[in-house]
Amino acid sequence: MICIVQAQLILNGGNYTMEFHLRLGKIYCYGGSIDIEGTILLDEFLEVDVVQLKFRQIKSAPTGRVEHSMCMYRGQILIIGGRTQKKIFNDCKTYTIGSDKWNQIEFEPAHRFGHQCTVYEDTIIVTGGSDGQIILDDVWLLVDLRTWIRLEIKNPISIFRHQAALAMKEYLIIFGGCTLDGKRCNDNFYALNIVTLKWIELPKVSRHPYPRVQHTMLCLLHQSREDILIIGGLNYQDLQILNFSQMANLVDLQPQSSLVSYRSHTVEREEFLQDIPLEVQHIEEGTSFLELGKYYEWKIETNSEIKFTPRTGHSVVQCQENLYLFCGSDENTIVNDMHCYNLFKKQWEQIAPKGIPPSPRSGCKGVAHQNEIYYFGGYTNRRGEYFNDLYVFDTKLRQWNQIRTTREIYPRVDMSLVINNEKLYVFGGADGSYRFSDLHCFDIQNNYWVKLQTHGQIPSQRFGHTAEVYKNQMYVFGGWDGFKTLDELYTYSFASNYWYLEKVRNKPPSRYRHSSTIIGYSIYIFGGVDAAMTRYNDLYEYNCELKQWKFIETAGNTPSARTFHQLCSYETSIYLIGGNDGTKKNNDIFSDLSSISQLEIQSNFIPKENGLINILKNQVIELEQRLKEEQEFNLCQICQSKDINSVFLECGHRFCCYECSNKLELCKICLKKPNRIIKIYVV
Repeated sequence: MICIVQAQLILNGGNYTMEFHLRLGKIYCYGGSIDIEGTILLDEFLEVDVVQLKFRQIKSAPTGRVEHSMCMYRGQILIIGGRTQKKIFNDCKTYTIGSDKWNQIEFEPAHRFGHQCTVYEDTIIVTGGSDGQIILDDVWLLVDLRTWIRLEIKNPISIFRHQAALAMKEYLIIFGGCTLDGKRCNDNFYALNIVTLKWIELPKVSRHPYPRVQHTMLCLLHQSREDILIIGGLNYQDLQILNFSQMANLVDLQPQSSLVSYRSHTVEREEFLQDIPLEVQHIEEGTSFLELGKYYEWKIETNSEIKFTPRTGHSVVQCQENLYLFCGSDENTIVNDMHCYNLFKKQWEQIAPKGIPPSPRSGCKGVAHQNEIYYFGGYTNRRGEYFNDLYVFDTKLRQWNQIRTTREIYPRVDMSLVINNEKLYVFGGADGSYRFSDLHCFDIQNNYWVKLQTHGQIPSQRFGHTAEVYKNQMYVFGGWDGFKTLDELYTYSFASNYWYLEKVRNKPPSRYRHSSTIIGYSIYIFGGVDAAMTRYNDLYEYNCELKQWKFIETAGNTPSARTFHQLCSYETSIYLIGGNDGTKKNNDIFSDLSSISQLEIQSNFIPKENGLINILKNQVIELEQRLKEEQEFNLCQICQSKDINSVFLECGHRFCCYECSNKLELCKICLKKPNRIIKIYVV
């Protein structure tokens, strides 16, 4: 019935949009025109209760328009762009269901109408349309309803306006549409791979739909088939069903997940996502990889041949299409050998490098810069010696060189090493008798160390922590302070030289000597050990944009609990190598092939800072954002003006002030009816 109503609305040419909230049983309709020409516009925003058959007009709706787009995301309805006869909009309005409150999101894409928006996992994709002069071929993503990112498509195509769009697997599927003058329609299917950023034209199949505009496209999953439904359109009243799996096989799409990102981000999709386990893969004899998609399962590849001895305390760095494994402690001794794993051939090779290599060591850290890898520190327990030397390995020449610096820092092990804007940063670590909390910067161009005098909430002394860089900030998690293992997450701003302790929930258990890697805006940590010597084999994800931790359920041949291992990533794959599980040292490799969106990969790109003016500008922007986050952290999510001071007793959720909580029929998070609400007093 809902599909019939939706198709009929489109057929009537009303040019208005609608979304259906399944759990609430309500349809939301907005905009459109009374006449076909679009001269008499409607600014009504209607809520239709399909159970009680009641209509309600919601006040303060945006200016009337046609050819806009609308989608539902996390309990909010977004209205994007559109036009009148005299104006083309570039706004993004949001309506919070249950609160009757409208907000506006800053809109970076160009003015447009006749475009499409669709929900893809935790983002919203906006594509196509027209600015009144040309057809637009850009693709934008909106993250967390606040950050716009334009995808750099590698092979742009001519996207028509009034096409239909659907996010399915890791693809954005579009069909139909017309030229700017409306004279020529399109009957092609195109798929944009969100990971590779390449368009693919899908082959036509038997009973291929006729070209059309103003139609609707949905996805239907049943048993082993995945179908695309084409519903109606201007001058059409048909329902076309196409086998997407068959179309995908004809062009060898081979998507890495079966996850459908629904057009409406309903509660059912949230529950669907929560019930999906992780998919993890193995590479022969312990070389394994984990697929982050619909589910994640560890599997083993059979065409890798292990060349290195089982070990801990080694360094693994991804550079170009290879993983470089250096040093570590095996069952017999501490070593300084170098091994290379080709990610395409899936083969190991022991390298016989030129030059004088670093002495054998464990706990050394490495980081890649262009075609070179920088290595710092480490120790050898055979002589109780700790290192502060800095080496660079040229992966093209396969040659070692020691960097002679004008200044030195204290020798150490188990520190973190990252790179940002051609500078190396070393934080924390230990030397056997002392634990550090200092931060040192090495200028690659000028070969000198500087101890930074940082400000803010400076982390305590620690070692065995991890650090990753995202958007001009370093994220530091966990470690051991000499008394206990830590579960804190700190960020250090390269722009302002300030440390911040992040206020996050659902943190992983405290640990140290775990390992981490970053793909786009997500940091992944695996394993480690706590103060009670309990080893972990869990996988956690921290979303830097949403500022949220998430535990990842895994299945299959899960790696054993371990510590002193290494995690690194290449494109959308995560590799876990070696470590100690308490009984033996390992030479296994686990890799994680992910359906992570290209948004994540691109969003970690920050232009280099040029000059003091840009540095100061970045500092101001960052400090303003931090102040806003502090103010909003405990702010009512409904009225956005009062502090959160209520809790729903049955479900335990707290997200609004006491006044707003008494106006709600359902909890916004779990959509259950609250029976008892408690007011919280802060003293």
